[in-house]
Amino acid sequence: MVSAFISSLLSLLYVLALAGSAVARVPAGNEDYAAQSRSLRNSAINRRDASMTPQVASVSFTVGQSDATKDYLSPIGPNHNCYSLTSDWGLDGLVGSAMPVTVFTVDGEVTCDVLGAKVSDFSAVDDVFDPSFLQGILLQSKSSFHVASDVAGCLAGWGGNLIVKSGNATSDVSGVGLAHVTGPLIPQGPYYATIGANGAVLTEIYRVYRDEAQALTTAVVPTTDGGFTALSSSVPGLNTLSIPVPSRIYTAFLENPRPLEGRRIAVKDLYDLAGIHTGGGNRAYQNTYPPRTATAFSIQQMIDQGGIIVARAKTSTFANGETATADWVDQMCPYNPRGDGYQQPSSSSSGPGAAIAAYDWLDITIGSDTGCSIICPAGAQGVFGMRPTHGAIDLTGVIPMMPDMDTAGFFSRDAVKGRDFSKGWYGDRFGNYTTLPKTFRFPNSSWSAVDATAAGPILQKFRSDLLDFVRPQDVDLRSDYDSVWNETGYFETAGNRNISVYMGGNWGGLVYHWQWFNFGAPFFEDYQAANDGRNPFVAPSPAGRWAFGRTNITEEMFQDFLQRKATYEQFVTEHVLTYDKDTCTNAIIVTPSTTGNTNYRNIYRPAPSPGISSAADEGVDPFASGTPELIVPIGQVPYESNISNHTEYLPVTVALQAAQDCDYVLWDLAAALQEAGIISAVSSGRTAFPVA
Repeated sequence: MVSAFISSLLSLLYVLALAGSAVARVPAGNEDYAAQSRSLRNSAINRRDASMTPQVASVSFTVGQSDATKDYLSPIGPNHNCYSLTSDWGLDGLVGSAMPVTVFTVDGEVTCDVLGAKVSDFSAVDDVFDPSFLQGILLQSKSSFHVASDVAGCLAGWGGNLIVKSGNATSDVSGVGLAHVTGPLIPQGPYYATIGANGAVLTEIYRVYRDEAQALTTAVVPTTDGGFTALSSSVPGLNTLSIPVPSRIYTAFLENPRPLEGRRIAVKDLYDLAGIHTGGGNRAYQNTYPPRTATAFSIQQMIDQGGIIVARAKTSTFANGETATADWVDQMCPYNPRGDGYQQPSSSSSGPGAAIAAYDWLDITIGSDTGCSIICPAGAQGVFGMRPTHGAIDLTGVIPMMPDMDTAGFFSRDAVKGRDFSKGWYGDRFGNYTTLPKTFRFPNSSWSAVDATAAGPILQKFRSDLLDFVRPQDVDLRSDYDSVWNETGYFETAGNRNISVYMGGNWGGLVYHWQWFNFGAPFFEDYQAANDGRNPFVAPSPAGRWAFGRTNITEEMFQDFLQRKATYEQFVTEHVLTYDKDTCTNAIIVTPSTTGNTNYRNIYRPAPSPGISSAADEGVDPFASGTPELIVPIGQVPYESNISNHTEYLPVTVALQAAQDCDYVLWDLAAALQEAGIISAVSSGRTAFPVA
């Protein structure tokens, strides 16, 4: 209880310190995550049933032949969606049997052509549906319908032999089984039907995919109580997880879909999911605390808008930066699918980044960003990735790294879909605008550095096309903002230091200190209490950083770093990326992000050095300024792989930055560029774009 009180007190002091700084901050929501975890653990210990977990039942099956097989499962436990139908007549001979069926909502005259068109529509939108689910069909209506005689013929052609009617229905069919049931209207799509003495129970169908990129940690299926259960079916593969995904048909034809209806989403293993352990990439942490009892606020908001969570995605340990063949100890580093498949995926959102690049059966993956954790994996995998304005959404229920810089962002393969998802998730959090900003900035130091690279022509063409498209009044080529810093008096305020010196070490000084004292230390205490005083294992990167933070960063230094960050944020928001009532942001900064350079994951690397740098990078730091940044893939360049001994391709990307709360300006611009054909959506797999 004392430790929990101290943790809460530290969080309060943190918030008060920020309130008194140059730029007041709104709490992120995850400042007291450690105290909440401890309370959850203590509650579980005190409950007599703490060790009891419900058994999850499911049926697994395969359809198709040889290499064209598809694997499926259907959860049949009481905590999963099911639909009960009462038999009026026609099912007596099938009692005790089970079969795949497809539900159709129909009206008026139902002919073979009508059903054939529906089957085509289903196949066009869904990767789960298969003609094998037409062994039986259930026809339902909001009004009335008549089944024409030719339906029996096309049903037999699909391999089916049972027509079940529901509601006000008549028919002229013969030569197939015919039945009538009473029950609720059911979402259209494929189901697993279990037939009993009183009728039939229909349970949802999930297709099972193999996680070959090893980007995911847990397959999850929603339960009727609003939580989740871990549910998987074995699909052959080397150290791979099997991920079940629901049919898209269930949500594709709804009359009033919610903004995120039916989108399949994988969530980084920092976000709580009710009923599932949160691991943060660390085995000891996952085993120290019980399954979470509530879903993170940000994820619940996504679910409330129709999103479907299908899996947890890997994170490097507690969101600290890690590289393969160096730092990943508790789990295998995800595989970047691009090129030869053995390039670094970057981190910490390596799992979400690799997964969205690898699997077209995922629509969106959720990451977090404290210091390039979305921006860097998006560049490495060549996908759209957004680090939003700080405070874009409440982070309650999310493992913290440093709340003053933690953000909840996401990855997408498509700018239009990314724009729509952003607006569906963040809602009206960001302001409106009427036109694009008049100024576009292309920092000359960044652009001139890539002119001689293979990516140079791709980047220069994009810049030319972008300028032709937006036609800004001003093109700013300045390399840094020290002159503005000096002219506005910040040089003197900063003790006669330029930006790079003043902000040098700021990120590490804040993160290493805060995460240890507010998250790492309570975790160590809880683990030791449960393990006879033993220390938990922590991977080299966070272990070194935490040691540095508790030994080398005093509380006085930490408060100084906080003030520096607040001063820098004020400078950026007042003089560099500022609010405009018509354009939202006074400018958009465009810089090269990745240029297709190799970064092999099989290279042995030195141990991480946790010291903090004495100088900051040039340009506007989104982590310290709280400004949004969007990574946009624009092309790819060839290289000769020493892994595959073959010509492979790696992505080229750019970064777009805007003023705080102008996230939608960036997404709208990217979507408009895609709709105009200047950029395009990217593919999953080895290459982001077609190879000529």
